[in-house]
Amino acid sequence: MLILVAMSIFIYANLSHVMNTSQIEEITRLRIELERARSLSPLSRFGPNDKVPPYLSKTASINSYWWPSPDRGGMMSRLYYNQHPKDCSKARLLVWRSLDKKLGVDNRGLGAMGTVAMWHMMHALNDGDNLQYGSRVLIEDGEMWTMAKGCTHSKEQTRECYFEPLSNCIFSDADPIKNNKTSHVLNTNDEEYDRSVRTLYTTDTYFPRITKDTYSWTGLPAGSERSNISPEIVSVAASLAYYFRPQPWLQNEIHERLQKSIPWDLDPDKTIGVPLRRSDKCKGHNMAGLGDGDMDCPSLDKYYDAINKFLNFEPKIENIIVTSEDKAACDKFIGMLETIPRKIRLITHVGDVQQGTGSGSMLTKFKKDITNESAVVSAMASLHMQMRARYFVITSKSTWTSTVAVMARVYGFATENIFVIDIEEKQSSPLAALARAGCSFSGNVAKGADGEKKSVEKLGDSQKDAKGDKNEMAEKDQGTNDN
Repeated sequence: MLILVAMSIFIYANLSHVMNTSQIEEITRLRIELERARSLSPLSRFGPNDKVPPYLSKTASINSYWWPSPDRGGMMSRLYYNQHPKDCSKARLLVWRSLDKKLGVDNRGLGAMGTVAMWHMMHALNDGDNLQYGSRVLIEDGEMWTMAKGCTHSKEQTRECYFEPLSNCIFSDADPIKNNKTSHVLNTNDEEYDRSVRTLYTTDTYFPRITKDTYSWTGLPAGSERSNISPEIVSVAASLAYYFRPQPWLQNEIHERLQKSIPWDLDPDKTIGVPLRRSDKCKGHNMAGLGDGDMDCPSLDKYYDAINKFLNFEPKIENIIVTSEDKAACDKFIGMLETIPRKIRLITHVGDVQQGTGSGSMLTKFKKDITNESAVVSAMASLHMQMRARYFVITSKSTWTSTVAVMARVYGFATENIFVIDIEEKQSSPLAALARAGCSFSGNVAKGADGEKKSVEKLGDSQKDAKGDKNEMAEKDQGTNDN
């Protein structure tokens, strides 16, 4: 958009003597829009010779595709370096085993799979909280990925249809699972094992090992990425971002959705994000073939009340981004928001198929004319849309909405601290604790030492909670139907 405006101004400067009055007025209008866009951008406070913080360099992509890249240094670079050794035949490996077929079809959606991948990554990088022999490389066993069924972009129906490979190492680089001298298979997720074995196999259950130390493996000083965010959140967010690195075709799809859905002049610092997760996640749903649901879904009135808390807290808020897999709930909530007695721009996902479930094996069951592919594209585009907000209303029982909050703290477009209202406050999983950590919101407003409005509730024990008896809470991070 800015490029087009700049070109128009150039034309105006060189051809104004042959233009009529209406054309000159249009160019003048475009010039005013350009100046407004510049003033809205957080980059406007930096001069041409100033060093722009890395997390602000993406602001020019407000309605275009952007994702953290390994070639920009920081945590993503460290992850990529560890996952791409020079010689895979000598690398120490952690093999992520597929779900035991005796447990049935793997119903886990994107949120649950991303969370499991993150904990497996933490396990590999820290070798189960024991770095005596260094980090391991996380690889997969190459089995079919439920959500990749029918994928048209890859011959192999695996995760790599949608996302970049976890590593340059592959399953054939691992020692055989039955080689007792060089490999070991975990029987339980918290089992102790000989760190000297070259190849370690995870359990084939739903639950990963939960690592307590998620940062020391990096060798990076605390605060090297974003100084106001805990190292643990940075490490977890980077692992999630690494797992969800889209293939080029998916990048293009996300870009097109962002172009259609996100206004070019959106200011993330004045935006609320509401990733509604309902449908099969709710207890008592009537969707045949799915589990009973694992969440007492909060009423939409609670979401509405949370929105009003934020609007009272920050009068400058002007946008609300609403995304959901549940069309009926999303439409109803949009209708409720239209009654807000002040000017608010409501932003929805243009092109979202809203498949009506987060179950990885049921993405095409409840709505005609959609594919697994179109459902995954919609989910990922919604995730990218939510990165354009600062204030979030989530339910942390959903790993999907918790993932949104954690990733927004590190890779979101807002230039200041993220605020979160969790309307499922009793959820105590490690990921939920990280989603609430820092600037969680109680609705009571106070002034910080720097004069900025801050919530009285600071959940100072969130980091401690996340490092407590994590293995006892591992199950709470695994919603088998979660998207």
